[in-house]
Amino acid sequence: MKLIIFYIDPKATKIFVEQTDEKGKKTVALSSNKNFVYKNEIIAKIVNVDSQDDVSNLLDNGYTYYNVEKFKPFKTGPGIIYDKSSMIYKASEYGFAVLDKKISQLLLLSPLRVTKDKVKAFYLIHPTKFQKIPECQDIEEVLVKKSILAGLDTKQIEEQLNKIDTNTLKINQILIASGKGPVDGYNEYFEPIVDIEKKTGKLLDDGSIDYKNIESIHEIKKFDKILRKIPSKEPEHGYNIYGEKAEAIIENIEGYKKGGNILQSSDEFIYVSSIDGCLEINNNEISVSPIVIIKGDVDYDSGNIDFHGSVEIWGSILPGFSVKAKDNIIVQNNIDDASIEAGGDVIVSSGISGKGSTKIISGGKVKAKYIINSIVEAAGDIEVEDSIINSNVYSNNKIAVTDKHGKIIGGESIAFHEIIVNVSGVEKENKTILTVGKNLFAERKLAEIKKDIDSANENLRDIRIEINSSFGEEFLEKPKEIIAILPMVKKKNALKLLSTLSKCNNELKELTNIYNKIKEENRPQQEPIILITNEVYPGTLIKIKNSRKMIDEKLENVKFYEDPEQKIIRFTSAI
Repeated sequence: MKLIIFYIDPKATKIFVEQTDEKGKKTVALSSNKNFVYKNEIIAKIVNVDSQDDVSNLLDNGYTYYNVEKFKPFKTGPGIIYDKSSMIYKASEYGFAVLDKKISQLLLLSPLRVTKDKVKAFYLIHPTKFQKIPECQDIEEVLVKKSILAGLDTKQIEEQLNKIDTNTLKINQILIASGKGPVDGYNEYFEPIVDIEKKTGKLLDDGSIDYKNIESIHEIKKFDKILRKIPSKEPEHGYNIYGEKAEAIIENIEGYKKGGNILQSSDEFIYVSSIDGCLEINNNEISVSPIVIIKGDVDYDSGNIDFHGSVEIWGSILPGFSVKAKDNIIVQNNIDDASIEAGGDVIVSSGISGKGSTKIISGGKVKAKYIINSIVEAAGDIEVEDSIINSNVYSNNKIAVTDKHGKIIGGESIAFHEIIVNVSGVEKENKTILTVGKNLFAERKLAEIKKDIDSANENLRDIRIEINSSFGEEFLEKPKEIIAILPMVKKKNALKLLSTLSKCNNELKELTNIYNKIKEENRPQQEPIILITNEVYPGTLIKIKNSRKMIDEKLENVKFYEDPEQKIIRFTSAI
């Protein structure tokens, strides 16, 4: 019978195969280490035998691994030579021998591997069963055959071949050709130097997270470093192993652009802020803005706001949140049970309200449509369109409710110079207090100084008691005479007490001067008045400076003022 002896694994159809392990992980492995052959090595031969047991007697010298199959005709492909007289198939060059049963062809697969961009070529080398590997000349012939122009020189190839251990049956990959890869260019872009990541919350000492204080506003000081410039780079074209041009491109790098209020520093690559402000990022453009803009509500997304400039809020300030600004705060909608502190004006397009937790402190004016159940303090005017209800409001100048139906109901409204409103109080409801001629800010300062004055007086009293008990009540009348006759120890103590007494007297005098100066500087610049252009209801308490007047009957169109001589409140027609 006619058989064919394969000295290779006829089941291997490609050099590498994909394998999956028990965990589902995929790896690439050599399909067979028996199929690499060098030129003139026998791949297969046809034999006529009576029994398959006779095959072992017909093996060629040195060939120990083999597979036997019933002979079926097949063609010879690239790299295969068939000797008809000996019925032997040999390799004409180095390669990986396979039997492609789909097309009935025995062929050598080339170990040449060219990268996808054609810039490099590698050669796979695995020692054959006779520890043979290709020589440098063999590889150079492959380069010529494949029209590869950028082959490495002979010395470079030989150095790599000499490092291969022919006694170890494993795959080696050597570089045999190398072009010049293209170097892509890119346009100028910027990298942020500052941290632009938004925080999710503030970690507290007890390990909990305060989600209201997320520090969403990144404050920037003038000359803070903001951006690093990455200069543009021109693309450099290369060439592949076939001598063809390898095109370089302008790479689109997702960098940042320089926005407003950022300028170049003395370092040409470093850019700094030209103003005090906050970091603003819009469509990958980084700017420094003198004003914080919250494009929605102040809520858990924005967190509490604390900024050294102005703040503009396009939505509302929700319950439990706070906004602080060195300059103005502008709110397009409402303030609801929130805490507001501005060095400048507080402008609210809608209203200020709450359930008792809302507090507004303004270093300028306050303007709103209404104020309900809130505390409002302003160094400037308070201007309300519709109403002030059950609120304590204070202006260091004027309170005005401007609508023709405007009203103040409940709470206490205090202005240093003037209150103007259409209606005060309401029938059978709410005690309403209107006060003018009172500087709340100055009174707070005076109250603090008064505490210090009281403390200084108490210290003086204690020192005098100690002096009297130690040296007699006549000591302070003639201290020099008494000190002159005292023993040295008592003399030192007496001098020390006198020094302390003098220091406390000077301190008290200085505090008293400050107290009187503040009082003088904060006298009303005009006679304080209250104008109620329509109705004043009973239950309204009018307070001007230190005078008081309870309204016990409804009045209309009145101006209240203090009689300068009798120090009582009088009223006349408002208009």
